[in-house]
Amino acid sequence: MDLISKMNSKSLKKIIKDIRARADKKKTDISDHLETLFAECLNIEAGLIVELGVGDGESTFVLERVANLWGAKLVSVDIEDCRKVSKFKDRVFVRQDDISFAAEFPDWCRARGINPVIDILFIDTSHLYDHTVAEIQSWFPYLAPRCKVFFHDTNMSEIFVRKDGSTGKGWNNSRGVIRAIEEHLGVRFDETSDFSLMYNGWFIKHYAICNGFMIMEK
Repeated sequence: MDLISKMNSKSLKKIIKDIRARADKKKTDISDHLETLFAECLNIEAGLIVELGVGDGESTFVLERVANLWGAKLVSVDIEDCRKVSKFKDRVFVRQDDISFAAEFPDWCRARGINPVIDILFIDTSHLYDHTVAEIQSWFPYLAPRCKVFFHDTNMSEIFVRKDGSTGKGWNNSRGVIRAIEEHLGVRFDETSDFSLMYNGWFIKHYAICNGFMIMEK
């Protein structure tokens, strides 16, 4: 069952309106992807959502609404203190390197009565190749058989462009995130373009704008 089947259209429209207002008010390197992130979470019946990288809480704003709709637990991880970006009652913030936390994750979850199986995984951390490789190796084993993984910053350069034509300052990460994904899957992508495809059991969608956003579903 998806959330569209469970909820009335008025409730969904209110959430989407709030997300759009957030994205319009604060133009960031992920603002163009917030509505997409929400919409893509509607057909995954989530019990556990893990957010790697919190920052100012843009993705948290969306994911806490997804968690609330599904009655899911949201675990947010960052090396900085990002506790105050959200007051959502079912969010747990962990201030720790996400790779070291991954090693503790099953025991950490069980100590809190949480099943350590991730339905939605959001990754937006250092954007570096080695770190992203380690994240994939460390976190993918906890994914549910039916799940979605979101990667931000798959198309980074010195300048990024939003849908409305506005730009922002980025940096060249030497294809760090997308290269790590390519290595994991054994395939090469053109991250400068939008695409969708099936590969090795994953349905993959990619949006090139706003530093790039990849959605992997299985």
